[in-house]
Amino acid sequence: MSLVRYLTHRLVLLSLLVSLGIAGLLARNLWVVHENALASAELANRNLSHTLAVGLQWVLAEVDHDILQVRNVLQHRDHKTWDMHAVLALSGSELLVLDEYGDGVRDMVLGKSTQPLGQRDFFQALLQAPQAGVAAVAIGSPQALLENGPQVLPIARAWYGKNGHFAGAVVASVPIARLEQWLSGMEMGAGSAINIIRRDGQVLLRFPQSDAPLRSLAGSANFQRYIAQPVGVFVAPSVRDGITRIHSFEHVAQMPLLVNVVQAKATVLHSWYRTAWSLGSFSVLLVLGNLGLALLFTRELERRRRAQQALRTEKNRMQHMALHDALTGLPNRLLLKDRVEQAMAAAQRDGGTVGLLYLDLDGFKQVNDRWGHEAGDCVLLHIAQQLQQVARGTDTVCRLGGDEFVLLLPECTLVDVQQIATRVLAACAAPCWWHGEDLQQVYSISGGVSMFPEHGTNFSDLLRHADSALYQAKEAGRGQVVYYQAAVSP
Repeated sequence: MSLVRYLTHRLVLLSLLVSLGIAGLLARNLWVVHENALASAELANRNLSHTLAVGLQWVLAEVDHDILQVRNVLQHRDHKTWDMHAVLALSGSELLVLDEYGDGVRDMVLGKSTQPLGQRDFFQALLQAPQAGVAAVAIGSPQALLENGPQVLPIARAWYGKNGHFAGAVVASVPIARLEQWLSGMEMGAGSAINIIRRDGQVLLRFPQSDAPLRSLAGSANFQRYIAQPVGVFVAPSVRDGITRIHSFEHVAQMPLLVNVVQAKATVLHSWYRTAWSLGSFSVLLVLGNLGLALLFTRELERRRRAQQALRTEKNRMQHMALHDALTGLPNRLLLKDRVEQAMAAAQRDGGTVGLLYLDLDGFKQVNDRWGHEAGDCVLLHIAQQLQQVARGTDTVCRLGGDEFVLLLPECTLVDVQQIATRVLAACAAPCWWHGEDLQQVYSISGGVSMFPEHGTNFSDLLRHADSALYQAKEAGRGQVVYYQAAVSP
């Protein structure tokens, strides 16, 4: 059985459809799990960014409250009459008061001098405010405000003189170590991070820390999405390393900051990949096993089909051998009897007649004795072919055995029999060559005819009377056909 026939077998096709159904169902379930894993991670990231934004807003609001208290005092008093201890005692924060040039007026950390801060990013941001009196908060990048001081996140507001001109800044600081300690309680997977980003795109803090310098995201597609709305989540490659991550963000209320939580998509789907691999492998094995069983069943069915076909072929061959002559392939006596009986039944029903022409070779023994049995077989085959050429489509040519042949002539009148007998004698007189010699010069053919119902109403009588007529033909000189005539009683 060819491979194409195997693969197109109904059982294999059914197995293939079942396998495709199993694979499709598994793929759909894996896709649902995949989407649920991403959705769950997006929700967790969104919640985390919201929690961090609210927590950072609380911390910064407390610090900003102290800044506002000091700034309000400064703006309503003449600086010549300042009692700096009284002003700074309004808050417990470590505050710096800067003049319009960024120089320190006084600070709570007594005994330490303030570095010139006029060129720092937060101070310049206050100087470049669009209009005087704007109460915006400026947040600087991580830096040291005091000589040999720790890294802090500066938070500043401008204060103005009575004439409305910029008079300086009140600066508070949030230690970077404090923020890192706060963020260290967050469990972050591989490739994940928390970023605190200023609204101009500058990354102020990243946790966990890395050796890569903090850079600005301004102008990037991801940052455009960060500032387009107050809160959101999306999946995209990161600007820093191009790794696809889940980005969730939320802006810190009343502060020029946003909190960004990124989580590597591969980390989120790590367990899903393992599950997909194991289930996919199992599915492939299941599909292959299913197809393998289907092919085995198909092969077994095909083997049985071939065996049954071989049995039918052998049965047909045996039936053919039982009903046909082995040498000439013509029907034998048994098949002739069945066909004669069918022809007589039809003739009796329709009021017709049936002829039986019994033929025998004259001189056939001389052929065998002179040239051997192979020559005799050649003669028998030649006569069989000649008789088949003469016979009509409804006639039956039969070999009874030896050199005896019979023609069954259904629906045949006596005139028809005479014409057929003439053609038979002429056909059998055709040359039969054997190694350059015409064997027909040695043999001839004689025949006897009997008719149903005139000469008998059963096969035995018709055959016996035709044989009797054949004997009469031989007695009369051979090479002719004689019609049966019943003996006349004296």
